[in-house]
Amino acid sequence: MNPALFWIVLGLFLSSWLIYPLFLFCISLVFRKHSSSWKEPDEWPKVSVLISARNEEIVIASRIRNLLEQNYAGTIEILIGSDCSDDETDAIAGSFQDQGVILHRSETRLGKPLMIKKLVDRADGEILVFSDADTIFSPETITELVTPFSNPSVGCVDGSRRNSLEGDTCESIYWKYEKMIKKLCSYAGAVLGATGAVFAIRKDLFTPLSPRRADDFELAVMTRIRGYSCVFNENAVAVEPSPNDSDQYRRLVRIVSWMLVSCILLMGQALEKLDLLLFLQLLAHKVLRWFSGLLLAAATVLAGFLAGSQIYLLLFIMMCLFHASAVAGWLLKKHMPSKLLFPYYFWLMNIASADGILRVLSRNSVETWEKK
Repeated sequence: MNPALFWIVLGLFLSSWLIYPLFLFCISLVFRKHSSSWKEPDEWPKVSVLISARNEEIVIASRIRNLLEQNYAGTIEILIGSDCSDDETDAIAGSFQDQGVILHRSETRLGKPLMIKKLVDRADGEILVFSDADTIFSPETITELVTPFSNPSVGCVDGSRRNSLEGDTCESIYWKYEKMIKKLCSYAGAVLGATGAVFAIRKDLFTPLSPRRADDFELAVMTRIRGYSCVFNENAVAVEPSPNDSDQYRRLVRIVSWMLVSCILLMGQALEKLDLLLFLQLLAHKVLRWFSGLLLAAATVLAGFLAGSQIYLLLFIMMCLFHASAVAGWLLKKHMPSKLLFPYYFWLMNIASADGILRVLSRNSVETWEKK
């Protein structure tokens, strides 16, 4: 067998996990546009906080109070979208209307993206802040989200999500890596996508790809397509519960099944704008990342066929040990140190990604999901 095929497949796998971060590091040195410190605006703009909620009676009151207690010098408008909730979410959120909270109820199930679009239509703020019902902001988070907009070139600000529960999960371990990526991208104003729990955009840049779409990923990328910077402010902190692996799997399936279509459409728009950096980011950080499990599996098989040579035998053994560690993590998760669980989390994410991709191919994308 020709070894070239193995190296091509391995190179595609490494491009999203190793080559892409190194590329970003070089870009951040050569094309640095922003720092990690920001000048406060002369006048603090009005902010509209948008939250889509579905059966969130347990957390919605504390969420609203958290927003009302923000240390922000400007005006904050809070809009809660009840997505056909059948518990006490509406009654609880409605009890805050005398404090300026706006409740918008849908009698039919919309899903988060379309509900967000409905809330934007009612929002009066110059800056739109997006978050979730089970998220808690630190006291200065809205201030930290708004401050970078003092630079007129900034169109989107991404915040930092943290887990409120102890222990590492699929998402928390991945987030540590992702945070490093966001910092490198931010220097060039080239953060790719945003964290749904805590990010902000200028209202006049709210341009979903279609009337039914208002996803955090594509909203952030669209600001870049329109010529603005997307930056990361790690001081804008949002804390939310750590999902268990089952919930995280379902969430990843939904995200990939929704974002794959967005990614393809955005790659086309990036080419139309001749934005090669954005196109390469979408390819490496999204598409190849979603296919990285398949690429690693293919590289393992190819290394096995080439194992007559010592170097390929060594690579084959290393890959097999990685896969075996994933199986061990699945069977012995509660008895293994969190740092040794990365192979298990890698495969959990990639199996979920494959599930999401198959749903797209079968035209069964997951636009809504239910709390378990």
